[in-house]
Amino acid sequence: MRGKQPLYCDICGSPAESLRKVRIEDMEVSACPRCASKLGSRALVAETTKAQKEEKHVQKPKPRSKMESFDIVEGYAEKIRKAREERGWSEAVLAQRLRVSADLIRKIESGRYKLTVGLAKSLEEVLKIKLLVPTEDIEEEYGKGPGKITLGDVVNIRKGEE
Repeated sequence: MRGKQPLYCDICGSPAESLRKVRIEDMEVSACPRCASKLGSRALVAETTKAQKEEKHVQKPKPRSKMESFDIVEGYAEKIRKAREERGWSEAVLAQRLRVSADLIRKIESGRYKLTVGLAKSLEEVLKIKLLVPTEDIEEEYGKGPGKITLGDVVNIRKGEE
């Protein structure tokens, strides 16, 4: 079993023994007591003590769906058009096999339509080509911890402003 992960403030990025849930506009973040006090009591959503934390049932985060863990390859429009032409299919034939409109196929092949992961999976199956690549874990680059980007790096907090 791994050791306990240190807690870091989402606003300033500093390590903290306890965090408070605060609301900034429509977003809830975890803040150290110092940052939470700067935001004032209006922003405080929940403050938990260590005893309350121990009583709470810890829920594991839901795994990201497979649709969220893929990127579309660059040059997908040309790749789709070439694969369709190699099979001798018209845009209408491909559209029929995918149960979409021929106009959508034209937009995809011209690059005017941003391909969705679901449609890319269907195209991969029908055309037997590779259109999806796994995404890199964003937390590797922007995760919590010293030297990482925090909300405080992006947002300036001004006292008395709403």
